[in-house]
Amino acid sequence: MLGILFLVALVLVGFVVVSSVRQGRRFIRAALFLHELEGGRRVEAANAAAAVLFSADSSAPADAHAAQIADARRKRTGESQAQVIGAAREKGFEG
Repeated sequence: MLGILFLVALVLVGFVVVSSVRQGRRFIRAALFLHELEGGRRVEAANAAAAVLFSADSSAPADAHAAQIADARRKRTGESQAQVIGAAREKGFEG
């Protein structure tokens, strides 16, 4: 019985971790999308740049740089991850 309870708890913890990672990556892609728009890029180009992150076509340094951009935005604006994602979606973010 204790073993089953442990396995259920382990699965729940795994689910929470995976969901958190996905949300964090979506936040970073959304922040990069907004950064690209603010830099004068079109919506299509900004979406393309964001879509590459955390994929096989990206690199660890590129992902890390995007994370720094997202963190700087969060510190500058005080927006939560959900607010950044929402603002990006309002402007055409597809991620």
